Amino acid sequence: MSIKKTTSLILTLALCSALTACQTAQSTDAQLHTSSMDGAIERAADYTRKPSKSLSYLERTYKKQPDSELAAVDYAAGLRENSKYELAATILEPFVKGKSASSLATSEYAAIQLAQGNYEAAEKYAQKAVIADEANFKAYHHLGIALDTQGMHQEAERAYRKGLELWQGDPTTIMNNLALNLASQGYLDESVEILRKAQDVSPGRVEIERNLRIITALQQADGALAPKPGKKPITTTD
Repeated sequence: MSIKKTTSLILTLALCSALTACQTAQSTDAQLHTSSMDGAIERAADYTRKPSKSLSYLERTYKKQPDSELAAVDYAAGLRENSKYELAATILEPFVKGKSASSLATSEYAAIQLAQGNYEAAEKYAQKAVIADEANFKAYHHLGIALDTQGMHQEAERAYRKGLELWQGDPTTIMNNLALNLASQGYLDESVEILRKAQDVSPGRVEIERNLRIITALQQADGALAPKPGKKPITTTD
């Protein structure tokens, strides 16, 4: 099962449970985080995404230099994106098992563990990644997902917010997941606000529009028994 499907299912169950009789609430320190989010959005406007490389190119590069960590990480990421999780994990294992494993390798290994549904392992390697490099925003995102899927929503929120504070590139994905996290805790107003900002950054993203409709409906229930969503909120990773 893919990471998108597994995390969507688990977070949907948590979301529906938490919202059954919740009040529309606002995170007490929401205003303190607004500048971090706005900063991420501003940085996204100046970010130029590198063109993606084909899996065959990444494989050839890796086979030419199998001892190169960078080549291994790039190839493993390509394999993960093509749902070849076991091979991706095998490629990276020599680079992540030692005490001196880099943040780059352990962060990607955490993403692979998430894709396989190994959430405790994903948490472990994401933790290693942020310890090795406190500026690794992707590792904080992976950590947030791993914690969320285990029901540790407040801890996950802190990881998402730290990742967003450091984020480079389009922050829509982590904004979406932070919004779902806040909704699962009952902070519907802030959740909707974040989803609307994400929609402004990346208009037309189906998962953002769908999640916004679901959580807005729950928000408008104003503490009444929340209806079961017709469609599941979507958690995104890339």
